[in-house]
Amino acid sequence: MTIEEKIKKAVESNKLNLQKLGERKWYNYFIRVTELVWARNLWDGYEIEVYNEKYGDHLTTVKI
Repeated sequence: MTIEEKIKKAVESNKLNLQKLGERKWYNYFIRVTELVWARNLWDGYEIEVYNEKYGDHLTTVKI
């Protein structure tokens, strides 16, 4: 299962709350949740950036 699939499944089952914006630890990852607004980003929803907790390497970015 890829990181994107894990995040989408967690959002659907309410294990990842998107209402809590900002940076935080989530399982073995460090994530940053940003709300996207159509007027600025041409996309409504949320952007989730996923980093490696140990080294801080950017792994992926998911838009929901």
